[in-house]
Amino acid sequence: MTLADGELETAAEMASALQERDATAAELTARAIARAQAWQPVGNAFSQLWADEAMTAAAEADRTGPIERRPFAGVPIAVKDLFDVANHETSGCSAAYAGRVAARDAPIISRVREAGMVMVGKTNQHELAAGGTNLVSDCGPTRNPWDPARMTGGSSGGSASAVAVGVVPWSLGSDSGGSIRIPSSFCGTVGLKPTNGALPLGGMLPLAPSLDCPGPIAATVGDAWSLEAVLAGRDLRHPVRDWLLRRPDRPFRIGVPEPFVAEIVHEEAAAALAGAASVLATAGVDVVPLDGHGLDDARSLWTSVCYPEFAHAHPDLQHPSMRARVHPSVLDWLDRGAALSEADRERAAHRRMEFERWFRERLALVDALLVVTTPYPAPLIGQEFVELAPDLAVDVATVGPGFITCAANLAGVPAMSFPAGWSELGLPLGVSLIARAGAEETIARIGARWEAASGYRPRRPALPA
Repeated sequence: MTLADGELETAAEMASALQERDATAAELTARAIARAQAWQPVGNAFSQLWADEAMTAAAEADRTGPIERRPFAGVPIAVKDLFDVANHETSGCSAAYAGRVAARDAPIISRVREAGMVMVGKTNQHELAAGGTNLVSDCGPTRNPWDPARMTGGSSGGSASAVAVGVVPWSLGSDSGGSIRIPSSFCGTVGLKPTNGALPLGGMLPLAPSLDCPGPIAATVGDAWSLEAVLAGRDLRHPVRDWLLRRPDRPFRIGVPEPFVAEIVHEEAAAALAGAASVLATAGVDVVPLDGHGLDDARSLWTSVCYPEFAHAHPDLQHPSMRARVHPSVLDWLDRGAALSEADRERAAHRRMEFERWFRERLALVDALLVVTTPYPAPLIGQEFVELAPDLAVDVATVGPGFITCAANLAGVPAMSFPAGWSELGLPLGVSLIARAGAEETIARIGARWEAASGYRPRRPALPA
């Protein structure tokens, strides 16, 4: 068959078509490769593209066909460059690790392979995940598919871009301070950061092990939840969307904390948050205000936790020959981490426990928190200041894309960003649901209610002429 734009764009749709023999894995994979090649000169989403290998895997998926425990066999997927895939380079888009070929799959990649998905390639990322813009990469910067003059956000920017343009319905990213949710917000995808420790970290280049979380980026909430289930090794319920929308034992209750980390966010981001809260209220979710004070030092605390762990995880990068191959901004993270005193690290650990308590106390009152994901829509590449409101601008270097997201990483709780609106310039606006540890299902079910009540359907940008 010939797949037209708009047909079989979600993983759920693809899985159903494959099971009914209405499409083949080879057809889906060929379209994915063609889209990747068409978009690559514009967005630079991929660090590696495996056309021949992917088509071979698709042929094998067509030969065996989907089975009960592998409902997504044959569905294409892309994976972030920091995950080991056997016989492929894992550089984390850093020249320092160029030529580092993996001998075996990371455990999480093994689960993708066991599920029968077709990996089409590796996605571009911010170098070693040490940044939230995706502008620093040995593979070159990624560019936002809705406006190539703007950033995707990072560090999983290539993964979000690949989903946003429809190369794949879902991709694998990682999130240590917002690296799944930031590009999801800027590119208009769903991004789920699981509970810290829920998914294996083996075979994954580390940023900060106590913060690092692999996770899915997808076109819909249902797809994100399905991929998270695959990665976690859980049994899948199919069709997932119907299961997520089943009536809860009692109405869900969400809290909107004011303020949350940032005292002021862009007026369009605030409007998207208010709109999402309103839609959820019409869907029968109880929406209540909460006191959000107490997290104003989230970003500085995050750096005090992340930077030392980053330096400890990459001791070889301190060698002069290696330092010369690392971007200066990434070296700054390494050096600041190495220089942080033991007393400072102990203070950060104590303050982190207070963050955990902050979330426990508020999530004892509600099922989830609803917050903006990023303080503003995607900035222009090279833009130094963003105007949040008339006569109020912030320095992007100070109030960066991950200014808000990092709080959930410090507390170790799951968080999911979903696209809840559009700016006047046609840029996606993301909001996030945050739940208690282990409650990924809760935020997926609330997110599914928002999708159903809002009539959400993924949109793809047109390829620039």
